[in-house]
Amino acid sequence: MGNKETARHADIFAALGSEPRLEIMRSLFSTYPDGMTVGEIQEKLKIPNSTLSHHLEKLRIEGLVNSRKDRQFLWYSANAETMEDLLSFLLTGKNRIVTDSADNNSTKEGFTMEKFFESIFEKLFGFVTDRFNIEWLQRFTPKAINTITFAQSESRRLGHRYVGTEQILLGLINEGSGIGWELLNSVGVNLDNARIEVEKIIGRGKGNTPVEIPFTPRAKHAMQLAVEECRQLGINYVDSEHLLLGILKEGVVGTGKGVAIRVLRNLGVDLVGLEQRLQESFT
Repeated sequence: MGNKETARHADIFAALGSEPRLEIMRSLFSTYPDGMTVGEIQEKLKIPNSTLSHHLEKLRIEGLVNSRKDRQFLWYSANAETMEDLLSFLLTGKNRIVTDSADNNSTKEGFTMEKFFESIFEKLFGFVTDRFNIEWLQRFTPKAINTITFAQSESRRLGHRYVGTEQILLGLINEGSGIGWELLNSVGVNLDNARIEVEKIIGRGKGNTPVEIPFTPRAKHAMQLAVEECRQLGINYVDSEHLLLGILKEGVVGTGKGVAIRVLRNLGVDLVGLEQRLQESFT
């Protein structure tokens, strides 16, 4: 990777290195692809007009936002292509970046460039989800992809603006095939009773579900745990049953407060027994 390209990405990261700009990007991704007027951004973030103009111009210069004039209104929208490029840089250049950081003695007080990048994307990632080319999503089988697609449909059905572990669980059941579905079906969990329990816990939202629905941190963690389980099993794909295992594992790591775990408990499922049967099916 050439010095010019590295410098360009460094400038983009620098543009994101302030809380107001991160909040602007979060707001614009939440309304992607339509965007927001300057007045709407100002009203939401309570930033003085002069300061907001400065931040928007910096983001525009680095290609992070697009602007357009519509009658008397000035609109801004997130530039998805720049974010895709930035994520690609992060994934493909990660090891080299960390090595460079160590060589330059920039790991003082626990700081590394890797942690810096992760802190930025943790704040943005609520709205930057499956649109982007994340390595572990490429490993999903058609059944796993269908599970996520059905999960998004469940979020829209309930009028929510996110995909949590509960929607992934419903998506897995709705997919209607695979080891995970068979095991859930064998312990009496079906789409009807699971939907009832989910709605009891989270209720219905206000609608206006975005086109690109973000995953909750707990849902992302469950999917990452599914990938990790696959690595430990020595396989290079993620199927729907691995997503179920990720949900169960996340329930243990996350102190069992996830909605999917609560749904299964409310339906009388022996979680330990279910996980054991699931693990046995992989051997």
